[in-house]
Amino acid sequence: MLFFGGTDSNTFMHYDIDLANIFHFQIEGKKQCILFDQKQNKHIYKIPYSLITREDIDFSNPDFEKWPALKNAQGHVTNLNHGEVLYMPEGYWHYMKYHTPRFSMSLRAIARNPKNLEKAIYNVFVMRNFDNVMRRIKGQKWIDWKNGQAISKTHTSFK
Repeated sequence: MLFFGGTDSNTFMHYDIDLANIFHFQIEGKKQCILFDQKQNKHIYKIPYSLITREDIDFSNPDFEKWPALKNAQGHVTNLNHGEVLYMPEGYWHYMKYHTPRFSMSLRAIARNPKNLEKAIYNVFVMRNFDNVMRRIKGQKWIDWKNGQAISKTHTSFK
């Protein structure tokens, strides 16, 4: 996959639906990468039936008063420059903020861990379709419910 981005643009914190192993090649430009493993789900405001966290969190400069559970999240932060490669193990959450215009490429390999492969199959064939049906039926109420659940579930596990 090829990726292009402008200065100060970013991706939401997410993990890939197929839980692939990823080699991410920075071909041009500079960006910050923040990674979390799946064990950090309880701290990062994961949206139910989704592959993202709350979209209103700036992971490069988090507001710990608004998102207190993030203080407990243990992740990895790195900066990628021209010609560097980042390996992201299967299922890792990732957020990228672009410091300069950039061009990058990812090479992917299917999940090898049987539990992750099973979860990837579930994500592709069950979770995604269930979420799409609920969006059609409930619309914005479904999205609002999921966003609320991300906060309440995270804060419940945070206490």
